[in-house]
Amino acid sequence: MTYDMMILYAVLLLVGGVFSTMSGGGLGIMTIVLGSFFLDIRTNIAFTAVLMTGIQVAKISYFHRFIRWDAVKWYVLGGIPMSFVGGLLLFIVSPRIPELLLAGSCIVFVILRFKKSTPKLGTGPGTLFVVGASNGFIGGLTGNASMMRGSALLSMGLTKEGFIGTSTMISFLMNLGKLAAYVPNLPWDPPALILLAMSIPGLMLSVWIGKKLLTYVSVAIFEDMQLVVILAGAVRLLFS
Repeated sequence: MTYDMMILYAVLLLVGGVFSTMSGGGLGIMTIVLGSFFLDIRTNIAFTAVLMTGIQVAKISYFHRFIRWDAVKWYVLGGIPMSFVGGLLLFIVSPRIPELLLAGSCIVFVILRFKKSTPKLGTGPGTLFVVGASNGFIGGLTGNASMMRGSALLSMGLTKEGFIGTSTMISFLMNLGKLAAYVPNLPWDPPALILLAMSIPGLMLSVWIGKKLLTYVSVAIFEDMQLVVILAGAVRLLFS
């Protein structure tokens, strides 16, 4: 990737981060979608996992008081090891498999956001363990499976702060499983390090800008624009 392309990628991440912050979620899937226009699918998924770790730490520092540790415990018990397994498979199976799975996830994400609905799941320890393991495997292979996590946590009747804190902690811990498989396979050459250094500040800034703009503009407009970008990314992955 040329330096001009790196700058364009970092700028698009900043804009995409603003959209995601204002629409209330989808930053991970938005980042992967934007990255699909610049990086191969494996590097893109692994690189996004590295980027999201910084965002997750920042969110945990603010919402840690609201975390439901009982849900976290059962969810990551199967989720962390299966995240590692899915992450390993990403570099073994044909790249077309995660591309198609990711495209399908994007389309389902868009449909659920337009319908303003989320399927409810059970909240018992057994259900959380199974959903967590499934979430981990799919997330490791495709880089994102937040819809499954959201469905399980919404069924628990958490407060908004409790949902964000619990979901972020689960995502962070399962991300560690993925990163254990991803990091050894990433090209840690100077261009990759430069791209990482350029991208992280932009993503951090995008969250701050998004929160500031919430009081001035219509959230619905940004949510619709975000869904259009995600859908365009899904189409590109389907026909790449």
